[in-house]
Amino acid sequence: MIRRTLLYGFFIGFALSSCQTNKWDIDIADIKIDQEFKRFDQELFEIPHDSVWNYVPKFEKTYNGFFDLYNRAVIQIGGTNELDYAEKLVYFLTDPYISEAYTQINKTDYNEELATINKAFKRYHYYFADKPIPNIYTHISGFNQSLIIDSGLVSISLDKYLGADSKFYAMLRTPMYLRKNMHAQKMPSDVLYSWGLTEFPYSENTDNLSSQMIYYGKMHVFLEAMLPDTPDTLKWGYTKQKLEWCEKNERQMWLYLVENKSLFNSSFKEIKRFIDDGPFTTPFSKLSPPRTGHWIGYKIVNSYLKHHPNISLAELMAIDDYQNILNESKYKP
Repeated sequence: MIRRTLLYGFFIGFALSSCQTNKWDIDIADIKIDQEFKRFDQELFEIPHDSVWNYVPKFEKTYNGFFDLYNRAVIQIGGTNELDYAEKLVYFLTDPYISEAYTQINKTDYNEELATINKAFKRYHYYFADKPIPNIYTHISGFNQSLIIDSGLVSISLDKYLGADSKFYAMLRTPMYLRKNMHAQKMPSDVLYSWGLTEFPYSENTDNLSSQMIYYGKMHVFLEAMLPDTPDTLKWGYTKQKLEWCEKNERQMWLYLVENKSLFNSSFKEIKRFIDDGPFTTPFSKLSPPRTGHWIGYKIVNSYLKHHPNISLAELMAIDDYQNILNESKYKP
C-alpha cells in the first residue's frame, strides 16, 4: 500500500432519523477482521523520565514509522537521532496542561467508542474486502490534530475529545461550533469519515460546487453504511434542530443554488461558503447549520440510488463522474 499521511484537525459528521430501513445495514456477527488497538498515549506517558533513551528502541520497533511521525509532525520535537530528543520529550510529557489533560483522559473509558469503530470496520471489510483494515491507536497531540491517518493505521488524539465544556478549549479560544463536536461519542464518525476521505479521494476532473457537493454526499452515504446504529446528530455533527432546519428548507436551498447559478461555479470562495465548517452557511439563515452543501449532496446521491437500486456501495464509491450522478439523480426537492 502506498504510504500516505494525513493529519486531521476538526471533523464533521450526518440526516434525520426515520422509520426507513438502512439499505446498507448488514449482519456482522460472523465477520472477522484483524485489527489491533493500542493505547500509545498510556505507554508513552508511563515511561520513566530519567530513562527515555532506554525505551526509544521499543517504541521504534513497536510503532515503526508512526513513532517518528508522532515526534516530528504531531508534537514537533524532532527525531530520536537528535541529542536533545529526550529532554524535549520530557518537557512535553510534564507540561502542566498536557499532564492535566492526560489525567482526565486516563479516567475515561473509551471501550464503547472503540467497539463501535471495530464494528464499523467489519462492515467496511464486508463491502470492500480487498482493502486493508487499519490498526487503531490513541495518542495525545498537545491539542493539535484530532486524527492521524497513515499507511495501515488511524490514531486518535484523545485530547481533542474532552467535551465541549473543557476548560482547555476555552483557554485556546476554540470556536463554539467546533467545541460542540469535541467529545468522545464523536470519535467513531470522525474516524470512519476521515478514513473514507483517504480511501476514496476527490477527483478534480471537474471541480465546481456541485461536484464537491456530490462527492461529500457520497462520503455521507459511506458513513451511513459504516455506522447504521449511530444517531444522525453524531454522524452529521448537527443538533436535532439543525437537521430539522435542513429538512424544512431543502427546496429553498436548492432553488437558491439554481437561481444564483452556484452549482457549476468553480470559485474557491463560493465553494467554501457551502462546503466548509463554520457557525452556519453564510448564504442562508443564521439558523442554518454549516456544510449544507454536503447535506444537499447527500440528498442528490440518495435520489441517484433510488433510480439505480442495484448499484453496490463499492460501485458508488468508485464513481467520480459527479455530473452524471447529478443528471441521473433526477433530484427535485
